Amino acid sequence: MKACLQVEWAVPADPAKGPSYLWLADEDYRSITARCPGAVRADPLPAPDGSGATRWRLTDVIGSEDGLGVENLSGSGAIASAYCRAFREGFTLTLVSGRTVGIGAYLARLGRRCIQRSDQPIILTGYAALNKVLGREVYSSHMQLGGPRVMGVNGVAHQVVDDDLAGVAAALAWLAYVPATVGGVPPLLASADPVDRPVGYVPGPNEKLDPRAAIAGRPAPPASLAVEEGGGAGGGSAVAAAPSSSSSPSDAGWQAGLFDRGSWTEAQAGWARTVVTGRARLGGLPVGVIAVESATVMLNIPADPGAPDSAERVVPQAGQVWFPDSALKTAHAMEEFDAEGLPLVILANWRGFSGGQRDLFEGVLQAGSLIVDQLRTYRQPVFVYLPPGAELRGGAWVVVDAQINAGRVEMYADPAARGGVLEPEGLVEIKFRAPDLLAAMQRLDPAIAAGRRAAAAGGPGAAAAAAAVAEREAALLPAYRQAAVAFADMHDTPVRMAAKGVLAGIVPWAGARAFLARRLRRRLAEDELAKHAAAADAGLGLDAARGLIRGWFEGSVGSGGGGDAPDAGQAPAWADDRAFLAWAASAAGAVTVAAELRALRSAAAARAVAALAESAEGRDGLVAALERLVAGDAGVRSAVEALAGRRR
Repeated sequence: MKACLQVEWAVPADPAKGPSYLWLADEDYRSITARCPGAVRADPLPAPDGSGATRWRLTDVIGSEDGLGVENLSGSGAIASAYCRAFREGFTLTLVSGRTVGIGAYLARLGRRCIQRSDQPIILTGYAALNKVLGREVYSSHMQLGGPRVMGVNGVAHQVVDDDLAGVAAALAWLAYVPATVGGVPPLLASADPVDRPVGYVPGPNEKLDPRAAIAGRPAPPASLAVEEGGGAGGGSAVAAAPSSSSSPSDAGWQAGLFDRGSWTEAQAGWARTVVTGRARLGGLPVGVIAVESATVMLNIPADPGAPDSAERVVPQAGQVWFPDSALKTAHAMEEFDAEGLPLVILANWRGFSGGQRDLFEGVLQAGSLIVDQLRTYRQPVFVYLPPGAELRGGAWVVVDAQINAGRVEMYADPAARGGVLEPEGLVEIKFRAPDLLAAMQRLDPAIAAGRRAAAAGGPGAAAAAAAVAEREAALLPAYRQAAVAFADMHDTPVRMAAKGVLAGIVPWAGARAFLARRLRRRLAEDELAKHAAAADAGLGLDAARGLIRGWFEGSVGSGGGGDAPDAGQAPAWADDRAFLAWAASAAGAVTVAAELRALRSAAAARAVAALAESAEGRDGLVAALERLVAGDAGVRSAVEALAGRRR
């Protein structure tokens, strides 16, 4: 068509005035439509020169080839839809090994799990095209728009690698955490790290918890090399600490973390750095991990070259606080872990959400709500654990409370952790104010009591006594405030949390690894058996199925404890973990489960048959099916005859 195209100018003598319309000569139009029917839409017009010839004014060019215009965009939309659905139905992972543009950039985000090469950009539009739109040379490269300095800190790229080989290695390592089939059991890999060893890393008296050291361990500080590893939190525990496990000589100088050594892979490390997310192994089992940065971090917001009045901003973000970006990161991590079939361990240490005007404007409320939404629908076991020195306060507690998903979430705490509505200092400002402190002084301090009596008695020394009382009260006020804070802190201890039923138990940090690993194996084994029970009876939910499994176990071996029971007044879920795991792995347990599943299937079939028999059509169908069975199966025929004989 380009070779045949004609132009009718608005002013024939002055083409600079622009075209009036485009047209084809009659012979060209007929030739094209004969070879490519439907490729052109045009209206016939008489030639303006009066020659009687017909020209065809073009209105639409459809073309003879597919995939060159909007159909390309529609196909891209179909790809986006399919990949978005694939993320929710299976496992998706994108390795950006070359420049990825437009729909390719969207796919990198829609698949959520993204590994980006450090020298390859993820962009929507090339920098040259953007410069043309802006009318000036603003951007100098694709990397400036979508390199790791952008995508590695905004949550799109989970990991950044140097080359394709490192990218493939990262993808394989990621796949090693994922069950082989959707809904399958997470892959158990042998680990050289003893599951029953104590946790070696413990924050010092004036040291905040280092989340990465708590997760993966760290080299021992020089001053502590001579100290034996494995120290944990103090007494008052409800679960015994793990037995000591000797370390190999190669572990000298290493403070081990909660998870298997060398198994931790952090994701999105550059984005929303007040929250730490990634994958690790616990006793060889893969888990998703969410932890909290306790130190203040700096959020760098770059200047946009396209906006001349913009400037780089550096915003401090306090540790132990959820901001809009870190709350969103938490919710997205939960969604990804659940889609991968991973159990979740949350090392909770949040004092609350940031609630300033800018934070609310940027969506901290929406992002915090997403955390609740993801936890409510989480399908794998979840352990919320408060490590030593950790705090969980106010709204931060609310969004990870076990009641959000009681069938999946269990909450534990180290004896040195704290939880409550307010921090003790804030509580004192409301519940133990200056008048209350003064009243306590007057009751407890003999000098103040005597001075008040002398002042009340009157006489020459009354004024001096009153002044001495006021001076002493002012001097003692800070000390009594400290006492009030200590009193308020006693309301936030794990003992009170457990007494109020919001904790499943108190687990000292040193023994948390062994305890959580055993508890995780028990929960996974129970869930796997429950899935079989739910499959045997379609009307049985997973929660009810888990109850059945526990009933089968207790009916087989009794409900005795497994050596981990806390104080006598409690009824811990974990008391029989060892016994349950032994039963589930035994031949006797397999026989019991097989028999109970068969009974479930039989009962479900009997109910289905009874429901069919309630209608005439159902009875006719049952009789017809029974006739076919009797004719073709001697066993069924004998059973029916025997049943009929008993009925007679």
